[in-house]
Amino acid sequence: MSRPGRWGGRRRAAEPPQAGARATSRRGDAAPFHRDAPLSEPVCVGVAAIGGALTAWASPPWSVPLLAPLGVALLFWACRGRGAGFGAAMGVVFGAACFGITLWWLAESIAPLAWVALAGLQAGWLGLAGAGISLVGRLPGAPLWVACVWTAAELARSTQPWGGVPWARLGYTAVDTPWQSALGVLGVSATGTLIALMGAVMSAGLAALVAAGRVRGNGGSNFSGGLRQQSWAWRQAGSPSSPLRRGLTAAAGIVALAGGGAATQPGGQAQAASELTVGIVQGGVPGSGTEVAAHHRAVTARHLAQTRDLMGAGANEKVSASALDLLVWPENATAVDPDRDHTARESLKLASRLAGAPLLAGSIVDGARADEALNQSIVWTSAGPTARYTKQHLVPFGEYVPLRSLASRVSARVAQIPRDMQPGPSPQPMSVGGTKIAVALCFDVAYDEVLRDQVARGAELAVVQTSNAMFLGTAQPEQQWAITRARAVEVGRTVIVASINGISGVIGSDGTVAEQLPTIGAHSAVVSVPATTRTTWAVRLGAWPSRLVLVAALVALLTASGRVWRQTGRLLSGRPPGPTPTRR
Repeated sequence: MSRPGRWGGRRRAAEPPQAGARATSRRGDAAPFHRDAPLSEPVCVGVAAIGGALTAWASPPWSVPLLAPLGVALLFWACRGRGAGFGAAMGVVFGAACFGITLWWLAESIAPLAWVALAGLQAGWLGLAGAGISLVGRLPGAPLWVACVWTAAELARSTQPWGGVPWARLGYTAVDTPWQSALGVLGVSATGTLIALMGAVMSAGLAALVAAGRVRGNGGSNFSGGLRQQSWAWRQAGSPSSPLRRGLTAAAGIVALAGGGAATQPGGQAQAASELTVGIVQGGVPGSGTEVAAHHRAVTARHLAQTRDLMGAGANEKVSASALDLLVWPENATAVDPDRDHTARESLKLASRLAGAPLLAGSIVDGARADEALNQSIVWTSAGPTARYTKQHLVPFGEYVPLRSLASRVSARVAQIPRDMQPGPSPQPMSVGGTKIAVALCFDVAYDEVLRDQVARGAELAVVQTSNAMFLGTAQPEQQWAITRARAVEVGRTVIVASINGISGVIGSDGTVAEQLPTIGAHSAVVSVPATTRTTWAVRLGAWPSRLVLVAALVALLTASGRVWRQTGRLLSGRPPGPTPTRR
């Protein structure tokens, strides 16, 4: 059997040792990633569910990040060789398993219905991803297009509806892995593309393994023929032109490039500006530790009392040796507007005076209308407030209620949110004692642009203030802490984390945990942290890696859809699909 060579003439086509053992396929109908479905439909369902569970276990509280590429590889394998409808079903199965496990803290802390609704919504996005994966799996170079489609779905579910839920993204799992350095070069989103590409290559490897294990010809009765067939399949998989070999080479190259890029970050460590002495206060919440609003006066008083203890004579050697440069209280340190409430205002001013330094504290501030509010981080001195940051990304049905009239009929909990918080404008880094600081409030840290854009505008240190008290005893604080570690690597900044209850501490610019306070109760610490002006490639490139991935996903989907449309048109018209194209 021969076919035209690249430069004319005839050449032998690669085929298995036994004639007829490998069916030929048209170039447009079968691409390197797309072969006949290797699994039966019931097995595909189980594989997709296992893949979702493994992907969930890559995140806290299990924290086995090496499972992330394997988990998505199983989804890609389940979609392999199938139509878009079946791929969508596999995506939903994968998403239900992944988000059902990852977001279980919603059932524990809020309500089982909230868990079911949010996990179901995210599984729907994965259904769209599965359909797209099945489509682009027909294209040459499919592992790359599959990875791009995955990231496109991640970005979509991170923004829609109502601001989206950017939880459980693959990029967050890169910390403590060989590909962690990619975060500082590509950013969280495109690092997720890299992990998905690894999964797609692993899927191709699994398919090659299955193909190598099949005994073809003579119904599998010829043992020696079966061995020859396995040997041929593995030679084909390992040849320089095979998709598996090319995919592995590409993935290894990207990891190496990311590592090299991280080692040559613009500016380097030599641009570290100074060391700052920072006090972190975690005041805790009375009672069960979860009801902040019910004890908001006590919460403020506890933070003030803990500040007194921190600054007391001989309480801390670092404090007695040198004054603080900054004191940090968490989000919701005051649940009333300190501009209007005398008790809250005087508590904040007194804390700054005790520390001998500016105080960065979170407060709920009245909005322009009676039914509006702002979640702000405010810099206080003994004279009063100076700079402010307003939370960018608000939690739907937590900090504001979409479709309020309809939602109030569904749940009585809506009445507990009488005011809708309003998002703030694009933030500028706040200047505190001559040092520019990037700030994120709780949910903000899960979004790519919040810290990244402030660092691009000159921020030398990052602060994340959060109020995770209602999630005590669940995996949510650990998951948010893992996200914050990924952000520290991405932006190349030390991150100070202050929480009412939950996890407070310090994360280095390389993702290492430099300080971590006990989860429950009143605690405080004084830490020395570097303020730096170096800029990572991820900050310099900004949103461009994600944009390029989205464009690639769109082109791949349009190309694959066009092929399916043309093939469907030929079948409906009764025409044969056409001859095999020749290479010239």
